[in-house]
Amino acid sequence: MIWDRAAETATAEDSFAEAAAAWETQLRDLAGRSPFYRRKLREAGIGSTPPALADLARLPFTAKQELKGAIDADPPFGDNLGVAPERVKRVYQTSGTTGSPSVIALTDADIETWTAIGTRSYFTTGIQRESSVLSTYGAGPFVAGHTYFAFSRIGCRVLPVGPGDTERTLFALRAGLADTLAGTPSFAQYLANRLEQTEPSAAGWPLTHIVTGGEPGGGIPEIRDHIQRVLGVTVNEAMGIGDVAPSLFGECLHQQGMHFSGAGYVWPELVDPDSREPMEIETGAVGELVYTHLAREAMPVVRFLGGDLVRIEGTSCECGRTSFRMRCIGRRDDMFIVRGVNVYPTAILAVVGGFRPRVTGRARVIRVGQDVSVEPPVPVEVEVPNNAADAALAGEIEDAIRSALTFRAGVRLVPESEFGEAGYKTRLTVPRV
Repeated sequence: MIWDRAAETATAEDSFAEAAAAWETQLRDLAGRSPFYRRKLREAGIGSTPPALADLARLPFTAKQELKGAIDADPPFGDNLGVAPERVKRVYQTSGTTGSPSVIALTDADIETWTAIGTRSYFTTGIQRESSVLSTYGAGPFVAGHTYFAFSRIGCRVLPVGPGDTERTLFALRAGLADTLAGTPSFAQYLANRLEQTEPSAAGWPLTHIVTGGEPGGGIPEIRDHIQRVLGVTVNEAMGIGDVAPSLFGECLHQQGMHFSGAGYVWPELVDPDSREPMEIETGAVGELVYTHLAREAMPVVRFLGGDLVRIEGTSCECGRTSFRMRCIGRRDDMFIVRGVNVYPTAILAVVGGFRPRVTGRARVIRVGQDVSVEPPVPVEVEVPNNAADAALAGEIEDAIRSALTFRAGVRLVPESEFGEAGYKTRLTVPRV
């Protein structure tokens, strides 16, 4: 079902009742199926009658490192598999940026669940049966490849180009083969920067829509407005998380934040980023998202700390959907502290974007050592067009960062040719010795 009206326009009471019933079914045999959670529940002092959904906060959080440790201790799937290995029908891998890759296993039912959630998310962004979508997401090994199942369910035309092939992407867009581009905001920004200089007529191409995902950025006004102006498109965001579902949120055409699209399958919570105390999901709240599977056979998660810091933009919408809307402020892993103030690299991107076209819009924070606290001046590298000569620019950006974010930065301008690959994600924090 593409437009699940009952689920996406349900009242809060009806949504909770459906989730509570699904949770009771999921929880009934969770400990029996998952030695990992049997151990966690026992260590947390949870007896033979685990709490109902309304008392979910009694259960312990699950961290990514725990799931990775369970796999490392009992490869290839770990003791949270939850089903017989022969029932695993699809396996994705994580990037392994902090060590060896992990795996994410799905049964047939899990594949269907992910497809249903992804279909909701991308239909919400405006992709319909009549759309022609050029996707720069890879088919694997990462979970982003599951978006192709969602596109197939929607019934749109799909051009699967994959990441890293800019020339093939441009050929298809010039030829009018696609009206929608799916990719990271880094790639969309790269195309806008390139075409602004070389093909001003790009705004007249048949491309009318870009859906960004994979990293924050598509909702930052300084990034979004530039892409929309240069390419003549509407930009909407989608977002997911590999251990839960690759597409959990989709932004409707009102562009007021991403709607939660996992109702009935995933239960979201909002917690204080520091104390981890539960928070109300209400307009203006800022916190970390936590997820619990309501329907997952292989590798279920309970109160999984997603690491995404979000701001709730609303709990209703003109589009008719009743799920909450949010913007991702940044990843907890990327956050650093300057003299007691939490800073997210996305805020720096917003400042840097105001200096376009003297900059490309990309920037990164250089982290020396593992300490979360950073003494000013904070090293920031800013990408500028090749052969740009602007001696005053670094100082101007430093002044703007200090004015907007109240800390001193040490800005180094880096030419495009040296900054690194622009075709996929941009690492917002980079460790240096």
